[in-house]
Amino acid sequence: MKKVICLILAILFFTTLAGFGQKVGLVLSGGGAKGLAHIGVIKALEENNIPIDYITGTSMGAIIGGLYAAGYSPDEMETLFKSEDFKHWSSGIIPPKYIYFFKQLDENPSFIDLNFDRKEDKMQLALPTNLIPSGQMDFGFMELFSPANAVAGNNFDHLFVPFRCVATDIYRGEPVIFRSGDLGSAIRASMTFPFYFKPIEIDSVLLFDGGLVNNFPADVMLQDFHPEFTVGSVVGQKDNKPGKNDIKLQIENMMVRKTNYTIPDSIGITIKSPVDHIALLDFERLDEIEKVGYASAMAQMKEIKSRVSRRFDLEKLTRQREEYRSKSPSMKFGNIQVSGVDGSQRHYIIQSIRHKSKTFNLEELRQEYFKILADDKIQTLLPTADYNSEAGFYELQLKAEQKKPLAVGVGGYFSLSDVNQGFIGFDYRLFNNLPITIQSNIQVGKFYSSFMAGSRFNFTTRQPLSLELYFIKNRTDYFSGSTQLFFENKLSHYVIRNDDNIQLNIGFPAKTSSKWEAGIDFLNQVDDYYQTFDYTKNDTPDRTTFTAGNLHLRFETKAFNKKQYPTEGKMFKFETSYIFGTEKEDPGSTSLLNTPYSKSHDYLQLDLGYERYFKTFKWLTLGVTANSNFSNMGFFHNYTATNLAAQSFAPTVNSTIRYFDYLRSNNFVAGGLKAIIPVSPSSHLRFEGYYFQPFREVLSGTNNIPYYNDNLFSAKAFLGSGGIVIHTPLGPASLLLNYYSGSDPKYYLQFSFGYLLYNRGRK
Repeated sequence: MKKVICLILAILFFTTLAGFGQKVGLVLSGGGAKGLAHIGVIKALEENNIPIDYITGTSMGAIIGGLYAAGYSPDEMETLFKSEDFKHWSSGIIPPKYIYFFKQLDENPSFIDLNFDRKEDKMQLALPTNLIPSGQMDFGFMELFSPANAVAGNNFDHLFVPFRCVATDIYRGEPVIFRSGDLGSAIRASMTFPFYFKPIEIDSVLLFDGGLVNNFPADVMLQDFHPEFTVGSVVGQKDNKPGKNDIKLQIENMMVRKTNYTIPDSIGITIKSPVDHIALLDFERLDEIEKVGYASAMAQMKEIKSRVSRRFDLEKLTRQREEYRSKSPSMKFGNIQVSGVDGSQRHYIIQSIRHKSKTFNLEELRQEYFKILADDKIQTLLPTADYNSEAGFYELQLKAEQKKPLAVGVGGYFSLSDVNQGFIGFDYRLFNNLPITIQSNIQVGKFYSSFMAGSRFNFTTRQPLSLELYFIKNRTDYFSGSTQLFFENKLSHYVIRNDDNIQLNIGFPAKTSSKWEAGIDFLNQVDDYYQTFDYTKNDTPDRTTFTAGNLHLRFETKAFNKKQYPTEGKMFKFETSYIFGTEKEDPGSTSLLNTPYSKSHDYLQLDLGYERYFKTFKWLTLGVTANSNFSNMGFFHNYTATNLAAQSFAPTVNSTIRYFDYLRSNNFVAGGLKAIIPVSPSSHLRFEGYYFQPFREVLSGTNNIPYYNDNLFSAKAFLGSGGIVIHTPLGPASLLLNYYSGSDPKYYLQFSFGYLLYNRGRK
């Protein structure tokens, strides 16, 4: 009997010992946004006290697994993936507050930029490698994973949970397993889905998404960690057979190696989350996806518990996680090293990162990093941070790639009216001791045509400076732009403006999104117009020519998330000008005054503008606009010439194509409100309303001689628009109904695609 009791006790002891030593591995598959289901799986395991001793992952599984290995809890991961920061990382959008306005070139109507590289003395097209800019994501991965990497000493076995991830060697078509090195770069390589994200190079090997060759690294788990039990979380297990017209799926099947998504029953269990209906980038559906993962794990929890006898205490795990994270050194940076470019270019980049002290914090680095990315000479800037324990700060490594020397932009604006524009632009970049951008573009359309040529010089002096010299030739035909699809314009103004501009400007930054600019413009402006609606095609118009100089000083802040129809950001403009020149009038066949006229003018002008967007609720963004102009300019010879010389108020896209004399004045204040209601991540309902108040109304007297109304603030105007805007990868599509209180008709329907943006110098 005694022997039997001892045998039973021995069996119980060794069984308990075996349970105590039982190690559990977690394998996470790739799958884009589907992989958010892994968070639900981890949450279910933690709530049921199932240990996770090792973790391997590919692509999205590498991101989730890497975060968990770095000490992030499921709740912290939820918060991260719901944050605005993550939305910016996954979309490549730089938040407006980090856009370095000083380095921005003029916005243009380009849909796409085609880059050309010089090879063997020939310019060859360099095809784009990615749809989503990687700058935001590269910086985000450095920020997320460098602290844990510092604690682990670049050894993934020393993370909070030992970790492995898989990428693909593009040249050899073989898996690359990361066990050490820079954690952020390893995960960045593992999730680099072809065509969406730019591949990265590590140790001279060009790497893409690990899902191409091993989307479920169960074999890596068994080879490296030998766990007693393995849990597999699978979200991308469905192999779709492509149809003959499904190019995307055909390419995917050619690229992606077939994967076995099953953990053998003898060594573990496979949790399959049914999320095939989720698209690759549907990250905004996190709650829905996570719930599916949680439910899938809970459905098999009874079996998992029966096979995993070891348990952990969740409160103890939380304390251990906090203790591990507390060891992370604060992100303070010191030395900067730049690779990937030559000596003068390296000097330019380092000089661009300006900090007042020898060390700088993460937020200071973030601002300087995006300043460099704003430069039109820099394509990518991959950051890594190596912790120097002796110095007590991170050493920053920046792997730079310069943009191709020639960019050709193609775009325009297309609508169901006569306002259709084609655009082609050329930027040639010289990246040396004195970086130069040479620019030229052409816009062609019945309403607006333009030619621009010029150059910009950037000086990396103690106070950064830019020098610009441009020649611009604009032609605006308001008469051709008046045709409407559904509403007939009964009072078509015949106004055609041709202007030639030579502009010389010097600028320097104020803050990240602000700059000062001073310069002189030389202008030759020719306006052809009739002062009556009673004219025929055989008549000749009146012509007013204004040859002038413009000395100006401008302060401007501008940081919007879109070139047109923004929903986030702000703008403020202050500009003062001294304008001097000569007006000449040549009467046409319908003029009441047949004598040529000439007069000198000189006057001061002050222009103020403000626009800002506020996200008041999840479903509503409000915008405010204010604009004012003050000038002591006198009358030109006739009423129409006076209005053409005055400042116009055109706050909407549609109003820029119309000549309304009642929306022009030398002295006015104006303001507006905007309501933006999101419909989807890429579309919104947009409603805008504006009030325009001139100080004194200009009236037309005998022989169209201008004079002021005696009553101040006697005239006012309202305008607005409402409809839907869809931001596509190429440009915005809009369907808007526009209202003008003083026109006939009052309503104009606008259905358009693209950008209606003008070259500098157009009024």
